[in-house]
Amino acid sequence: MNRSKGYHITPLAAAVLWLATSTFFAHDAAAAGIVASIEKATVVADGDVSGRPTDIVITFDGSLDQSVPGRSLAAGDQIKVIFPPEFDLSDIDPAYPVADVPTPGQCVPNDLRCTTAVLLQGWPEQPPFPPAAHHTMSIDTAENAFILTAVQDIGPISAASPGIKQLFLIMNGVRNPEPDVYHIQVESQTGQDGAWETGSGMLKIVPRTRPSINITSVFVKALAGVLSGSPACGPGTLPPNPDNPIYQTTQAGEAAPFVWSFLLWGKNNDPLDDIGLSWVGANHARLVRGQKTVGHVFINTPSGAEGHGIEVNPYNCPTWLPGAPVIGPTFGIGPQAVGRLDLRFWAGSEPGEYTTTISMNGGNSVQMTVTAE
Repeated sequence: MNRSKGYHITPLAAAVLWLATSTFFAHDAAAAGIVASIEKATVVADGDVSGRPTDIVITFDGSLDQSVPGRSLAAGDQIKVIFPPEFDLSDIDPAYPVADVPTPGQCVPNDLRCTTAVLLQGWPEQPPFPPAAHHTMSIDTAENAFILTAVQDIGPISAASPGIKQLFLIMNGVRNPEPDVYHIQVESQTGQDGAWETGSGMLKIVPRTRPSINITSVFVKALAGVLSGSPACGPGTLPPNPDNPIYQTTQAGEAAPFVWSFLLWGKNNDPLDDIGLSWVGANHARLVRGQKTVGHVFINTPSGAEGHGIEVNPYNCPTWLPGAPVIGPTFGIGPQAVGRLDLRFWAGSEPGEYTTTISMNGGNSVQMTVTAE
């Protein structure tokens, strides 16, 4: 296991960290109102690529930490996502009709031959309830809007079910337009007593796949060893999975309870497998594949922390997957082969927040938080 001794990030390292993660934070400047960001979904390499199916996640403002309550939507109330005319919702590919999840034989995880959406509670593969129970899907061609209508009240219940924080649009029947930046409007009856709230964000459509690192939750329970009879390297639970790997709590000097599992793609939709860490210092490692650096890892620690570190592939799981979780073998869409990287974080000697930022060269960044008590 590669464990590091703690020290503070130097001014030079802090500058490198800012540059490495500037793409991650820049989305805030392009969003307004209740929308924090609009980005490619985590389960595909090309959800924002011109000519490919639109597969995006809209994140609402507010913390994704499960201890912070999200939004509520009462039965009969709606969330509308209004697209510019370049996304023509009146011309959806009939091979992928608008449908609710699940619709047997047509719109189920791993065979999403549909155009649909799922509400999320702040981390991947975590809807508020089994999808069939909480909303229906429809299209308003006059407004060019994608509409979710609640069929039962949806709202915060507990830290395991904190309410609505994200909207995952799986628009397999819609193709992304020419590369450009597009304005998307959101209108949502998630305000007080069902009042309409509004927000907007910019979606950048790119000409080709960029490197990306993407957190997934489908392996969480299996890797934690809490599923009897489930192989450690296989899927733990498909949605819903009430364990958030992005925000975790442990004791000082102990491992985080859940291993981080990431899906990685490089340029041109290539899966990135056999990824390792090459440590530059206690708080900085290069993400390497063979002799090539493909990204960077930075750890921000509490003052005086020592002994924190990251263990690579602790269960020796396969690092190449024939198909990304959730999308699976959907005809015309998948499977999309993908690299897998499992990391186990160990907190250092001091209590407080340990924040790890992982950035891909020429691509995106992710940020994970472990709080030591």
